[in-house]
Amino acid sequence: MRSTRMLVGRLTSDDDELDVAYADVFVVVREGETGPGANDWEVTVTSQEPHRLEPGSHELVFETLEGERLTGRALLRFSDGHRHLFRGDGTLVGYTD
Repeated sequence: MRSTRMLVGRLTSDDDELDVAYADVFVVVREGETGPGANDWEVTVTSQEPHRLEPGSHELVFETLEGERLTGRALLRFSDGHRHLFRGDGTLVGYTD
């Protein structure tokens, strides 16, 4: 099993851009696989200003600090207005190992 964490510079959730103070995407690729499974990735975000997000499924679009553009459907697992945790719920499009 391999894992990687990439820092995220920009993130939108359902076309709503968050003012990111810190964000990263953590990806796991299981033995024998060429990419992460549907729920083998998660995004952790801290927003600069309070940002209300509805519970449930969100379409995420984010850009890593290295310039990679990734997209995927994810479930909002936690949000207190500043800290948000999304868990992958589909293919992470744009990820290369």
